[in-house]
Amino acid sequence: MKRQMIAALIATAVLLGGITSSGSASENSLGEFTTSDQIDGSSAPAGIALGPDGSMWFAQWGDNSIGRITTAKVVTEFAVPTAGANPRGIAAGPDGNMWFTEYTGHSIGRITMDGVITEFAVPTAGASPWGIAAGPDGNMWFTEYTGNRIGRITMDGVITEFALPTAGASPAGIAAGPDGNMWFTEYTGNSIGRITMDGVITEFALPTAGVIPLGIAAGPDGSMWFTEYAGNSVGRITMDAVITEFAVPTAGASPAGIAAGPDANMWFTEYAGNSVGRITMGAVITEFALATAGVIPLGIAAGPDGAMWFTEYTGNKVGRIATGGAIKEFVVPTAGSSPSGIAAGPDGAMWFTENTGNKVGRITMDGVITEFTVPTTGAFPYLMAAGPDGAMWFTEFTGNRIGRITMDGVISEFAVPTAGANPWGIAAGPDGAMWFTEWGANRIGRITMDGVITEFAVPTAGANPAAVAAGPDGSMWFTEWGANRIGRITMDGVITEFAVPTAGATPVGIAAGPDGSMWFTEYAGNKIGRITMNGVVKEFAVPTAGSVPFLIAAGPDGSMWFTERVASRISSVGTGRGRSVMARVAGRAEVGSTLRCKLTNESGWAAAATSRVWFRNGLVIPGATRRSYVVRDQDAGQNLTCRVAVTFSPALNQMGAKTKPRPIGYLTDHK
Repeated sequence: MKRQMIAALIATAVLLGGITSSGSASENSLGEFTTSDQIDGSSAPAGIALGPDGSMWFAQWGDNSIGRITTAKVVTEFAVPTAGANPRGIAAGPDGNMWFTEYTGHSIGRITMDGVITEFAVPTAGASPWGIAAGPDGNMWFTEYTGNRIGRITMDGVITEFALPTAGASPAGIAAGPDGNMWFTEYTGNSIGRITMDGVITEFALPTAGVIPLGIAAGPDGSMWFTEYAGNSVGRITMDAVITEFAVPTAGASPAGIAAGPDANMWFTEYAGNSVGRITMGAVITEFALATAGVIPLGIAAGPDGAMWFTEYTGNKVGRIATGGAIKEFVVPTAGSSPSGIAAGPDGAMWFTENTGNKVGRITMDGVITEFTVPTTGAFPYLMAAGPDGAMWFTEFTGNRIGRITMDGVISEFAVPTAGANPWGIAAGPDGAMWFTEWGANRIGRITMDGVITEFAVPTAGANPAAVAAGPDGSMWFTEWGANRIGRITMDGVITEFAVPTAGATPVGIAAGPDGSMWFTEYAGNKIGRITMNGVVKEFAVPTAGSVPFLIAAGPDGSMWFTERVASRISSVGTGRGRSVMARVAGRAEVGSTLRCKLTNESGWAAAATSRVWFRNGLVIPGATRRSYVVRDQDAGQNLTCRVAVTFSPALNQMGAKTKPRPIGYLTDHK
């Protein structure tokens, strides 16, 4: 059974293993990849529907095709003509064909039973069509997630669009109702919508705030049933708009797709719960666990301990991978919290966001986790970065705010001026402010340390800016998910855009590399890209097909490390540079002598701050945090090491290095 894709991302079930390499990691050759073991891969199937030929037809986001599987289990795939179109929703039409949405192709597709595909461009630029369903009027109706409209397309391809009353509502799922109307979910609008055949729209607010309604389907009881992804409930709305919500038993299960079953019940998928659920008309819920569990690695950042740290979105863990490949995982206390963004903090710990848990987490180098609840319910905290004020800053995707959390857990929130902006990525800039992207509003935002926000419109409509990072040229660089470009914005707001060579590559993550370039991931192109400060782009294909590279960060070994969402791997690509930071202990290793913890910075970035910790036989020596350490009697016969963490300017990212153990002896007069 294929699970419905959520927010344009799915993964098959995997476990993280060790590291395999196509070459020597120490050489760090330009474009050389190193990856963790893959258990299972995927073409990222999204929507699925029964066709008039008795086969199941499905949209494959990852490899840009429409698939058909017969009852004899014969699979045929048909490539979508537009590269990087990312087909998502699919449904049978009254004309005997299958109709589908192209999320980044911004078109509606039609495929005949013999595989002939025709595409119809949606009039609104950057509309991001999502769900699609047949209407009682003989037409197909679809949602425009970014365009914030409901579309209707006739069998001969004529499209009409109807704007939603609520700005930035992000319509997602859609289905025909028993009343002759179309019903749809509003992902960020937190409402259920109804549209008549002549385009009159009515919206019904959900009782619980920030639940993220997603899938929707007609039930055998004459009502519409829908899932609440963040609210962890299944909802029912009658034709006279009475809404009831039913909590899913498993905490943080994130219900997603929903459909009526032949047993007169509603069946739904649990994205994070890794189960399929059934709810009767009397609201009795039963859950059936799937055999395989998924992890979906998402955020990644270098830690002060010399390792890379990452989040497991559905695995509900924070992971640590040494540059040699050893992986350790730590379970997040809140079940189903969906950890997402991660960054090193000035306190020597890693900080991360919990999407559906609506929290910010802190994890020490030995794995102790503390959680802090975000004040706004259903804020959907996403990516995170360290700020120049000694606090951590994060985006709230559905809360439409920028959050700030101090080292003692005090959270402040600042509303983004544009409604439905969907802030996504965030990073510290060289001007002492935080810069962020507005995925839904198509803008780049800047927020000062006292909360003053300025917004700059991206020139290309429907660009969907995603990740952002500081560049070595004093500008901020960002990815344009929908426009297939890399953008650069100066401190005074001048934006330049550079096209990615591979059509429909869908750039997502971006980070500065030690070679003076910016490195980025290509979600649909399945490549890692590098762009120089004068806009020259080079691409490197990821070895694993359909791996869906997502976020990226520079590592202490001189490589760029990235997460693979569908392949569930942590991988790295060489930049042509050696190790960025190294540490060594200098001095006589004897009682009474002074040892010095020396740092070598080969990163090319300026060190804004450094910190040191001394260890005896792997255990922290209390109070030993200076560059120099006087060897004590109790150190005799033991091994001493020093760990150095460097915070770089202007990005405020950290890297660490640990010295080799130094065995300690006695001075002559101690023998």
